[in-house]
Amino acid sequence: YFLATSNDTLILSLMGVISRDVTLSKFGQRGGRRIRAASSRSHGSVITSKKVLHVIRHGATEMAAYMALHKYGSPHQEPLRDPLLYDTVLTREGLRKVQQLAPQVASLQPRPEAVLVSPLTRCLQTATATCQLLLAQHQVPMVAEPLLRERLTLSSEVGRFPSELRVDFPGIRFPANMPNIWWYTATPDADPRHITREPQGVYEERLAALRQLLAGRPERCLLLVTHWGILQALTGADLQPGEMRTVEVQL
Repeated sequence: YFLATSNDTLILSLMGVISRDVTLSKFGQRGGRRIRAASSRSHGSVITSKKVLHVIRHGATEMAAYMALHKYGSPHQEPLRDPLLYDTVLTREGLRKVQQLAPQVASLQPRPEAVLVSPLTRCLQTATATCQLLLAQHQVPMVAEPLLRERLTLSSEVGRFPSELRVDFPGIRFPANMPNIWWYTATPDADPRHITREPQGVYEERLAALRQLLAGRPERCLLLVTHWGILQALTGADLQPGEMRTVEVQL
C-alpha cells in the first residue's frame, strides 16, 4: 500500500526524480502515447539498456480497504492509525480481478522472458494468479526481487522470511542469497517488525539499484509485478490496483 497524492508533479518532486521519455500504452490498445517517465538523479550509473517492460500493479488489498474506511490528513479527520496488517493480502475482489488478467498475460507480445516480482505477499498473489496460463504454456522463470518492494511506510510493507514464502508460493523462485530481512529496518539489529519509514535518500538509492539491475539483465522483455510507487518511478504511469501496461524504456 502506498499513501499517494493526486498531484503527480508533487509526487515526482518528493521522490527526487527527473524525467525521461518512454513509450507507454495500455494493453490491447494500438500504438502508444508519449509520457514522461521518472528516473533517478545521477547516481553514477554506467549500465544503460533499452527494455520492453510489461508492468502489473498488485490487486486491491485488505490494507487499502481499511484505509478507504478512514479519512486521514485533515484536522477534521481522525489521526492515522496503522491497523498492523503486516504483509497485507489481497481482498477477494482484488484476487478475482487479477485472475481475469491471466489470458491477457499469456498472450503478451513481445512475450516476457522472465517475471520479476516484489516479495510482498500481495504481489506474489498477483503474479501467481496473472501468470498461471503464461507459465503453463511457456518456460518463463518467475523470480522474487527485493528491490521491487514498496517503500516501507506501514505494517503492510513489512515482509516475511523467504523460508515462509517458499512454502506459500512454490511456483516462485526465491534466490538462495535472499536475506531473511529483505525489507527496510533502521539498523541491522532492529526488530524486523518495527515500522520505520524508509528514508527518501535510501529509497532513491534503491530505485537507482533497481534500474541498474534491470538494465544489466540479459532479457529484452520483462514482466514486473510490483507497487504503485515503484511503477511511478520507473515509468511515470499512475496504475490502478490490478492494472497492466506495457512500456519501452531506456534504463
